[in-house]
Amino acid sequence: MSFSDLAIATVTEAESANPIVDFNHLAEGILLPTAILLKIVIESIALLILALAIIKAVQKLLFHNGRKNREKKLNQVRLDLGTALALSLEFLLAADIAATAVSPSWDAVGKLAAITAIRTFLNFFLEKEVKQLAQKKLKNAQDRTTET
Repeated sequence: MSFSDLAIATVTEAESANPIVDFNHLAEGILLPTAILLKIVIESIALLILALAIIKAVQKLLFHNGRKNREKKLNQVRLDLGTALALSLEFLLAADIAATAVSPSWDAVGKLAAITAIRTFLNFFLEKEVKQLAQKKLKNAQDRTTET
């Protein structure tokens, strides 16, 4: 047995005798499956929001009345879909954070940082477009009220 093997064995024995280390392993054993389950639930919510928004958008596009209000209808669909996409991205980001909350590795933290950056970038521009559509809708509504 070499000196390094003896040192590793001594450290391992010392760690197993430490109640704090034992409690830490027990807590991680409970929290890790809970975090994974929470991640799955949150991702399911995000997908449900997305699926319902897509169904609603397709339904509005298929059953709109004539060509008179086509642009108005398209803007409303884009506004609703954009809002749902932004909300879905927020849920997906929360799911990723929940998955890496319990004793993350540096690899997991790096992936979370990259995913967070991409989703934040997407969400920023999506919300910017949604705000522009909402302002346009509000301006059109104000113009209609001043005309009557």
